[in-house]
Amino acid sequence: MLNLKVGSQVEIDGRTCIQTLEGAAGHAIYGPYEVVAPGAYAVQFELASAQVSEGLSGACAVMDIATESGTTILASQTADISKIGESFTAFYVTFKIDKPTTLEYRVFTTGLVPLLIGAYCRPIPLPEQGASDLESLFFPNANRNVPIFFEQNVKTLRSLYEEGVDVRIVNNDVVLKANGVSFFARTYDDIRFVREIFFSKVYNVELGEKACVIDIGMNIGLVSLGFATKPWVVEVHSFEPFQSTFSRAVDNLGLNEELARKIFPNNFGLAGEDAQLTILVPDESDSGLMSIRSADAGVPKQIIVKDAARTLRPIIENAKAKGLQIVAKIDCEGAEFPIFDRLEADGLLRQLSAVMVEWHRVFPNKTQDDLIGPLLKHGFLVVDLTPPVGNGFFYAVNTRVAS
Repeated sequence: MLNLKVGSQVEIDGRTCIQTLEGAAGHAIYGPYEVVAPGAYAVQFELASAQVSEGLSGACAVMDIATESGTTILASQTADISKIGESFTAFYVTFKIDKPTTLEYRVFTTGLVPLLIGAYCRPIPLPEQGASDLESLFFPNANRNVPIFFEQNVKTLRSLYEEGVDVRIVNNDVVLKANGVSFFARTYDDIRFVREIFFSKVYNVELGEKACVIDIGMNIGLVSLGFATKPWVVEVHSFEPFQSTFSRAVDNLGLNEELARKIFPNNFGLAGEDAQLTILVPDESDSGLMSIRSADAGVPKQIIVKDAARTLRPIIENAKAKGLQIVAKIDCEGAEFPIFDRLEADGLLRQLSAVMVEWHRVFPNKTQDDLIGPLLKHGFLVVDLTPPVGNGFFYAVNTRVAS
């Protein structure tokens, strides 16, 4: 929380700050009164001088970790203006709590000089063996040797960090962690997916029974991994035809070994029939958002697709034999239409417990009605979120399915 009596909110390179007024003393930031589990933690505070302060000395701010409405201070540190320049300087305050505790992370400014204070503070758990470099636990310092991707997207990455996403540099890669899922961020779409999947939570469904999830259009694996975090998900069968995208998904599975044990990835797509295809993909399509329908020009890609019904029948039958419900997520850039046709013709559509479909306006004579119609016939309740233009999305739950 920002104290606007002490200063005003500004944004610098994606960092939310408060710029304090000269002579204004008080808690520039405080809160957020969040309950934190027992453990050892570090909090990073970032301070910069908002005016030339060379030659000055004296306390300009006090940073502390407080509880009990600020009456109990667990740890604190005083900053001297002589240690702060016009670029942000990081200060670290460590503390330990042995029970769930409601905490504030506060910065009290003395008013000695106007300051820029990073307004986003949160506790980071300390490793059991301790941390020799506390800076490595927090948002990467752009002044250090960082990947080009980080430099190009530092503002967006900082914004995600301030919304609770861990941002790390690992072996010259940017690694993000959101909602228990770690993944490599290598294209802008990778960080765009964060808001759709982890903030908007378009696939954050819950089920009171154990289930098998079918992920058609795995992309780089984030949705499969997100489902794997759910205790009710026993197994995830994922399908991705493009080798480059599939390889990136496999890399992300490698960052999440426990979750990956639930996931069975397949490097082929699903369609109306078996086929080996050579398609053209636009040069800029390196994000995983590629269709099995060829573009007019681009880079040739070799892919394999398999008959959706023949591929999914043994998976569905095996899951049913285990007493599992079947949940399907389908986002495959237009292939959803032949996939639905095959599942319906083979009697498999009605076996699904729930489906989440992003459908695409790639055929002039096809709409979501071609997908929703068979579902309604089998007793599905459908929530259609399709906008007037652009691609659409709908959820459907089978009111008749039995284990």
